[in-house]
Amino acid sequence: MSSVVVENIAFRRLVNVAIVLALIVIGLGAYTRLTDAGLGCPDWPGCYGKLTAPLHDEHIAEIQQEFPQAVIEPHKAHNEMAHRYVAGLLGLVVLVMFIASLLIKRWRGLCSLIASLVVLQALLGMWTVTLNLIPLVVMAHLLGGFFLLSLLMLLRVEIYCRSHLLMPEPALRKMLPFAYCVLLILLAQIALGGWTSANYAAMVCTQFPLCEAGWQSRFSLESIFHLPLGHDTYEYGVLPYEARMSIHISHRIGALITLVSLFSLLMTSWRYAVSGAVRRIILLLGFVLVIQVTLGILNVYLHLPLFNAVAHNLVAANLLMLMLVFIQQLHTRTKQVIPAAKSLAPVRVNNGTQL
Repeated sequence: MSSVVVENIAFRRLVNVAIVLALIVIGLGAYTRLTDAGLGCPDWPGCYGKLTAPLHDEHIAEIQQEFPQAVIEPHKAHNEMAHRYVAGLLGLVVLVMFIASLLIKRWRGLCSLIASLVVLQALLGMWTVTLNLIPLVVMAHLLGGFFLLSLLMLLRVEIYCRSHLLMPEPALRKMLPFAYCVLLILLAQIALGGWTSANYAAMVCTQFPLCEAGWQSRFSLESIFHLPLGHDTYEYGVLPYEARMSIHISHRIGALITLVSLFSLLMTSWRYAVSGAVRRIILLLGFVLVIQVTLGILNVYLHLPLFNAVAHNLVAANLLMLMLVFIQQLHTRTKQVIPAAKSLAPVRVNNGTQL
């Protein structure tokens, strides 16, 4: 086995580890946010000046003396630090990926972008704590995690495509403008979901499909985009009911628009798709879309159960990831992949001589 093949296999496995870690980080981030543990450790990157969360009573008593004004909740501190530990491990794996891409001289651009995003995510994580859960930073941190997972999967697909014959999809290329429009709608919907969560508006409306009676008279489009600044802390939300209700309603309306537009894209693409790979992506996108809508409805009916709410975040991340992979496949042109065995086979010329 050649050194190039070994390098590709090792790098591919490294990317696989990064993808798994990114999924865990997104899940732990959602769990931390939903258990109100975002300020479980009021400092960064440690916890009350230490590298570990308080565990024993003597540790808690010691911290209480150093931080007399703090309300120490060990279980929240553990949730927060678990998220930071896995995020730090992901950062190390991405750093190794970046160095490896420089050494093997492949995928340097995408690895550089991924490494830069990890640095930005670390900064956003720090600001989330130091700025006391300001909603704009919390939402940006959530979107950054989603983009990081998506870029890692795009890199994984690029590695796969390097050694496989890809069937062109000329009929589907005309769907690219529509696909990009749907991508923007999906991004807006994910951002609205993050804004809903960051402003603690997920349980403002407990009826389905919209909200309690009289919501139309209280709905304010302007209040949705109001940035609540100047507060000492944003934990548990600072916006009035009308603003939170408007944010929540907008997220539900956005869910309907996303469902219709993405479903239309998938149905139309299915008609023109030729390759089995693209058809599998379409089916998977449709399946994930159905799961996401179902989880959203269950969040309302079951009053935001923790497991369901975390799953809603994870499925949204996978939906964005698959959408970007789908668009990447629409951009793909034919690649000729010549196996090594065939490339070394003797070639016969007209007089029968072997070369």
